[in-house]
Amino acid sequence: MTDFEDLLHHIEAEAEAEGPAGREHLDALRDRYDLVVQIIDRRRELHLTQQQVAAASGLHQSVVSRIEQGVANPTARTLTLLAHALDARLTLTGR
Repeated sequence: MTDFEDLLHHIEAEAEAEGPAGREHLDALRDRYDLVVQIIDRRRELHLTQQQVAAASGLHQSVVSRIEQGVANPTARTLTLLAHALDARLTLTGR
């Protein structure tokens, strides 16, 4: 196992120990992480910089950066602008 995998197992164990609230919080973090990974992967797939995505979306580069860092809490409107700039669509999928 890698250090990262060890960390994930530790976090999962802590969430389980906290009960339903801990599991719910962990699920929310996973959802956010999955979204961030999709945004970064799509931007890189298109060979775009954050600045280029920002210009195409009408957002500031700092907003794109904060979203990719997982520290922003973007609105649906912001995510829609970002998706259009990445030639993508927002979709909801089952777990």
